[in-house]
Amino acid sequence: MSSAPPKHQMVYFPELTSRVRAFGEFRKVMHTGLYSQLVTMEVPVGGDIGDEVHTVDQILIFTSGRGRATVAGKDQDVKASDVVVVPAGTQHQFVNTGKTPLELITVYSPAEHDPRTVHKTKEEGDEEEDAGKDEAPEWSQRSKGENEKVGAVKAEGGPYEGE
Repeated sequence: MSSAPPKHQMVYFPELTSRVRAFGEFRKVMHTGLYSQLVTMEVPVGGDIGDEVHTVDQILIFTSGRGRATVAGKDQDVKASDVVVVPAGTQHQFVNTGKTPLELITVYSPAEHDPRTVHKTKEEGDEEEDAGKDEAPEWSQRSKGENEKVGAVKAEGGPYEGE
């Protein structure tokens, strides 16, 4: 994984939403774009993601297992094929209440994590975040206008130099 801005090309993940993926890591960044980030997560039985608030929007797509979502003080049971949207600035927590790992795909907009992030456990992720080692790259936090100004995007599309 690179921490450089993405190239202007398709990124394809076959069968990413299949029922049991066995992602194997608590958190793994799959792709970081200029305005969003795709991350897989596996919450162990009895585990949780941590009570948190982000400065970015988050969409969670559950692919396997069962859990409880608490968003802005409201509880909701979740299972495979459910989707939860957490607006920026909203307190949230997700707990695995099932007998198998709770697997999900989450989209942050803009990015929340370093593009190279792989956390085997929640504890590892917490340590890296507390130490400032898991920050989204500066280029992923720019506005559309800023990206147009530096040539990262064009209103009329490519071709782009060097690609």
